[in-house]
Amino acid sequence: MLPILQVPNPILRQKSTAVVKIDKKVLQFINRLKQTLIHQDHPKGVGLSAIQVGQPWRIFLTYLPSPQNRTIQVFINPEIVSVSKKLTLGPNPQKPILEGCLSIPRIYGPVYRHQWVKLKYKYTSGVYLDSPKVKTVVVKFTAFPARVIQHELDHLNGILFPDRSLKDNLPLYQEINDKLESATQTKLVP
Repeated sequence: MLPILQVPNPILRQKSTAVVKIDKKVLQFINRLKQTLIHQDHPKGVGLSAIQVGQPWRIFLTYLPSPQNRTIQVFINPEIVSVSKKLTLGPNPQKPILEGCLSIPRIYGPVYRHQWVKLKYKYTSGVYLDSPKVKTVVVKFTAFPARVIQHELDHLNGILFPDRSLKDNLPLYQEINDKLESATQTKLVP
């Protein structure tokens, strides 16, 4: 498992660079990133970007529920092709989704996100260390998966979710004794 960086580590503010060649080194890193995300507990994570473990490559993973179980999806060199015009805080305007982050423990807040994103990215079908099978696809993501993808894309660009919450004058909350309380903004985002 890889250690997950936490604020105020300045690496989290770096912009990640494209992966030029998907080789054995990159595939081994992706496997370690997968294990880190799968075994993350308290809280469980739904996404993890390479920069969150100190590697400035344009790679992130999602670990979202599916009908049978949770599945890992790998995104290499993701690029947004198009987005919905409408921004949302979640499906219920009266009860916004509160985002959290493994790099900002116990802090949560609402964030305006596009309802859907169309993403172009590379992925590997299986792990073939000697000759990886790399495919490029364009896929439209909606609802919660779209939100997670936008959160992880922000990481690749050095943006943390409280940046967006504070920009839009939205509240931030801190988990204290299993309850959410209003958070003081000055200590949250370096």
